[in-house]
Amino acid sequence: MRKTLKELGFHSSIYMIGGLASTLTSIALLPVYTRFLSTSDYGILEIIDNLRGQLVVILLAGLTPAMAKFYKEADSQKTQREVIGTSFGFVLSFGLIWLIGLFLVDSPAARFLLGGIEFVRYIDLGILLLFIQAILTTSNGCLNIRKQSKLFLLASLSKLCLNVGANLYFIVVLRLGAKGMLLGELLSSGVIALGLAAYLVKQNGFHARFDILGRMLKFGLPFVPNVFAAALMHGADRSLLRPRWPAISQIGIYGLGYRFPFMLNFLLLGSFGRIWNASVVYEVARQENYQRTYAKVTSYFSTMYIVCQYMLVVMAPTVIRILAAPEYFEAWRVVQIVGLGMCFYSFHQFFITGAFIKNKTWFLPISYTLSAGINIALNWYFLPKYGYFAAAWNTVLTYLVFSTIGFLLFRKIYPIPFEFRRLAGLLGLGIGLVILNNMVSLQHNVLEGVKELLLAGLFPLFLLFGPYLAQDEKESLCEELHKIHPSLARIYRKVGTRWTKREK
Repeated sequence: MRKTLKELGFHSSIYMIGGLASTLTSIALLPVYTRFLSTSDYGILEIIDNLRGQLVVILLAGLTPAMAKFYKEADSQKTQREVIGTSFGFVLSFGLIWLIGLFLVDSPAARFLLGGIEFVRYIDLGILLLFIQAILTTSNGCLNIRKQSKLFLLASLSKLCLNVGANLYFIVVLRLGAKGMLLGELLSSGVIALGLAAYLVKQNGFHARFDILGRMLKFGLPFVPNVFAAALMHGADRSLLRPRWPAISQIGIYGLGYRFPFMLNFLLLGSFGRIWNASVVYEVARQENYQRTYAKVTSYFSTMYIVCQYMLVVMAPTVIRILAAPEYFEAWRVVQIVGLGMCFYSFHQFFITGAFIKNKTWFLPISYTLSAGINIALNWYFLPKYGYFAAAWNTVLTYLVFSTIGFLLFRKIYPIPFEFRRLAGLLGLGIGLVILNNMVSLQHNVLEGVKELLLAGLFPLFLLFGPYLAQDEKESLCEELHKIHPSLARIYRKVGTRWTKREK
């Protein structure tokens, strides 16, 4: 199991470097963006970005997870090349058809989504970005299954640099507002997507087979309603339900607050999922103690994830106060609520393991579509009355239902002994500390920031040195610390083993 954890850690950390660079850059530029983009500009971007995320799911037809599975199960390098070539051929041909079709309806889309024909250029840029995103997603998926994490990192950092330069030029120099942000994304994504696609086609060739495409679509098509419903869970409140909002400026405040826990989710769960879903989840299934390994990976990742979301949630008021313009300050409340929802959402990654191993992907639409329907219904009713507060709490409830249904669907198909009591205690402790933080209010902003920082550090320290970890887990941690420096292991062994949870 330790070998599996180390491989996960190595590739996830490389993917995380790119995500961390992107996240930190977004945070650093937030004071610029919130001063050159109005809340209405942010609302327009949220609507277009979320709708694009929903449409790309249908365009890709579930080929990204199918490419990973069929590549891993291929019996020769020739078949592996054919799997990749078939995926690229489908995305390029199908994407061009979509491009033409969507341009024919750009004017009605502008009237319905943004409120007027004058916004049609925003819609056109979003359509072009949709096509580029499909190529980029397929290229990144190919790098993931081939474990080319270093090349992925290089491409991610290059795209980031291009994007920052283009955004600053279009937004700050030319003062193009939301249109400038879309142009910057189109330029940076287009250059990297076409470059990666050309490199991979040169390395792999363009070998396509219709029989492979048929089997890939049979496996992958169930992911279309899944991921589409997931996109609705994440963004229907800002796209399909746009007319239900009291004002488009509220979408901007909600979108900014939502962005912080979602960026952290992308950084942690996204980086982990790239190597887990593309490779390791299938490799663990062939191990002797696979059930225990799945359970432990779930506990360790969820612990790290909950701790990171907790630290963001506690520090939310100070973070928003420092980074955003004053009119965005209320977004800190959205950060706290959605951060809790993201913790529930992350569990689903592990609860549906049986769908991949047992080829039961046709069960997945149940949890996705039911949860998306609940989200849309709740927002339809509560958005006009309570605005972004309703959207935030509806997100929490939706993600809780989402993961619960996923667990119930696959608990008998592929039983895994998840450590629910341990994780529930962890989540409960974090929620209690957040409530304590919100109840104790200090008058000065600096004192408030110090209080939040102390509470943010208290949680992980308690987990490391308290009874949360079992004896064998603390011993393993000591061994890893000893590799860094023997004195670190001695200190931790002396202090950290006083309170230890016994392994059952």
